[in-house]
Amino acid sequence: MNIQSFQRIPLIIFCCFLIFSCSEEKKEQGDNHEEKIEQVENGLTYPVVIKGDTPFNIRERMVHYGVPGLSIAVIHDFEIVWVKSYGVMDSTTMEEVSNETLFQAGSISKPVAAMGALKAVMDGKIELENPINDYLSSWKVPENEFNQEEKVTLGRILSHTAGLTVHGFLGYTIHQDVPSLVQILDGEAPANSPAIRVFREPGIDYKYSGGGFTIMQQMMIDQYGKSYPEIQQDLVLGPLGMTHSTYEQPLPPEKLQKAAAGYLPNRTMTTGKRHTYPEMAAAGLWTTAEDLAKFALDLQLCIQGKECKVLSQEWADQMTNAYFDDYVGLGIFLDIRGGEIHFQHGGWDEGFTANMIAHREKGYGLVILTNANKPPFNQELTRAVARAYEWDKFMPEDFEAIPLSQEEITELCGRYKYDNSELITVFEEEGKIYMKYLFEDPMEITKISETDFTRRERTSRIRFVENAEDGKSYFAFPNDEGEVELNHPKLGEDEILPIEHLIAGNYDKAEEDILALQQEDPDESGIDEGRLNNLGYELLYDNKIDLAISVFKINVALYPESSNTYDSLGEAYMENGEDELAIKYYRISLDMDPENNNAREMLKKLGAS
Repeated sequence: MNIQSFQRIPLIIFCCFLIFSCSEEKKEQGDNHEEKIEQVENGLTYPVVIKGDTPFNIRERMVHYGVPGLSIAVIHDFEIVWVKSYGVMDSTTMEEVSNETLFQAGSISKPVAAMGALKAVMDGKIELENPINDYLSSWKVPENEFNQEEKVTLGRILSHTAGLTVHGFLGYTIHQDVPSLVQILDGEAPANSPAIRVFREPGIDYKYSGGGFTIMQQMMIDQYGKSYPEIQQDLVLGPLGMTHSTYEQPLPPEKLQKAAAGYLPNRTMTTGKRHTYPEMAAAGLWTTAEDLAKFALDLQLCIQGKECKVLSQEWADQMTNAYFDDYVGLGIFLDIRGGEIHFQHGGWDEGFTANMIAHREKGYGLVILTNANKPPFNQELTRAVARAYEWDKFMPEDFEAIPLSQEEITELCGRYKYDNSELITVFEEEGKIYMKYLFEDPMEITKISETDFTRRERTSRIRFVENAEDGKSYFAFPNDEGEVELNHPKLGEDEILPIEHLIAGNYDKAEEDILALQQEDPDESGIDEGRLNNLGYELLYDNKIDLAISVFKINVALYPESSNTYDSLGEAYMENGEDELAIKYYRISLDMDPENNNAREMLKKLGAS
């Protein structure tokens, strides 16, 4: 053996030791993450935990909420450490969800779209603060009284401060014609959304607008001369290695085979399995949990100056820092806890719910994609990950229950007026005390201090207050300073709210009382048009159609000048199979508002166009 060979032996031994050590370290890390996965799977909780509570299992909660399928990706220490999928992508075929199953990301399409637009800024194609009309050629933002001086800019669009209309989009079923982008921008048939217009001075306030991102989509197409899916593939998806993701709407056949079917809050399948969203930048991204985690991870790494695949460190930092107020970045929202910034966004398309959150500095985060509209499930799963990985400021609150005497329970039980369209009932069952809103499931309430109660489902405190001035008891929600407003008085047996008359089938009495309330106080929150309209749709989705019709009829009586009230009543009658009444009210709505494309489409569907 020569000397050189002899000298190499210690080096070879050292290298072998390093390889063995690294292998052992990876094995330990793998074992550790297996333990973490098990903790997550068996650690779902409400936002409030009472000592002695047993956490939920992930599959149990999927059944409880009616979530057919799920995919999750977890980021830890600046790595995607595990991806796992559960359930089925389609309950008719029972095909299982895999890590390559495509889900609709809903509004999480926006931050990914924003990255593409900021890349265009970085490359000198556009300026963040110049008027957007400078870069639009196929269509222009119309001038009106609101944008004479202050203009719509890309920065304002990305931060939802451009003063633009249209919050979100319904998408289009397989039975509906899909409009062009310009038709959507102008609210022209067959678009099912209003025209996107400036409705207040840009730059003065925050107002969420999917419409703004649709304008941005047209701007990108005009600047690059390509389809929007091609632009995003070139600028963002390709460089990030998001190999399964696409903005194609509808999906081509080869990708459609891997797409999950969506499920509504009432657990029925979305019409045609999934909707088409030509508003791609706002709502059209199809993706996987791992792909979306790559997006979040790239921002994290780039902010740290470690690796930047799309944006520069400067632009990644600017995107995820406050642009307007403390919580709005550029295309993304900021969740600040204990002074630490997390960037995040949620998503909701018809039949799909998504969540993405990541710490700006500490390299942890997660993505959750489901084919169901059940956000509480995603929140429980987020808490399970936070607890397993000990995320700062994300742990559920823990409390010890203070026993109640029978006398206390009896004193608290009763009916409390929330407002004229909502009631809180407090009742006892098997020695426990519960509260119940009219159309929600009961929630157990637990005493946690001398003055306060809590619910597992919500972090807001509850306080029962005796008011010496009027001698009444009140159900109250103290603020962070412990102050309460006495807005929810305990009702006597003879005090019946209008909504209770409605539930009992006494429509005439309910209408009489509500119209009297409107005369007495037009600003009463319980009879607000939007509030009643939302209540009607909640009832409709919960298959309480007769009651939904009654609520919509009340809304028409209260607001006979509103086209939307007639449109909603028409929809309820259509759902109930009463086509003649549906046609009647859709026609009234369309006569009042000739630009109501939804009414026009529904009349066409009913054979009455």
